[in-house]
Amino acid sequence: MAGTDSNRRIVVGVIVTVCGAMALGCSSEPQTPELTAAAASGLISQKWSQDELNHFAVDLHSNSLIECGVKNDLWKLVESTDRGYKRSAYQLTEKGNKSLFAIDLKESGKGHELTLRGPYHLEITNITSGSEPDTRRVEFRWEIDWDKTPAELKACVPKFELAGNLVGLFKLYGLEWRFVSYSKPDAGSEKP
Repeated sequence: MAGTDSNRRIVVGVIVTVCGAMALGCSSEPQTPELTAAAASGLISQKWSQDELNHFAVDLHSNSLIECGVKNDLWKLVESTDRGYKRSAYQLTEKGNKSLFAIDLKESGKGHELTLRGPYHLEITNITSGSEPDTRRVEFRWEIDWDKTPAELKACVPKFELAGNLVGLFKLYGLEWRFVSYSKPDAGSEKP
């Protein structure tokens, strides 16, 4: 009987040793960090602070936008001649360049496009797995920081027009998440 107890102790000891070694092996492997809303928000804000991925376009329909922008010195009508053809288009003034990145204004009043420079407020609304195991899709809502928006732009465009929803693509490089690109929520393709 003494030999049987001794054998059992040896078997149990081996099992405990093997389990312990397996646990050590598993725990020594680097764990994939989870992308949290706070981390995603920080990475997006970091890009924006470096003037990257922070020019958001808004589409507007307004019969008074062109006149308001001219009156507030945000843009002016510029006429040019190229190879005998006369063209006219609205261009940003020095004052307009401080709050806007680009404009595409239509005489019809429909389909104006303003590309904003920011600064913005940001809210992460959802994080899901991407098409690859090392990617995440981060849905977020942005809106212009109304307190820092120039009075001239406030006079021409209502606050609720200067906001939108986007989906950010994040990719894991080693143990670090990076904000790679963004698309509109209805655009389904991911391109890292």
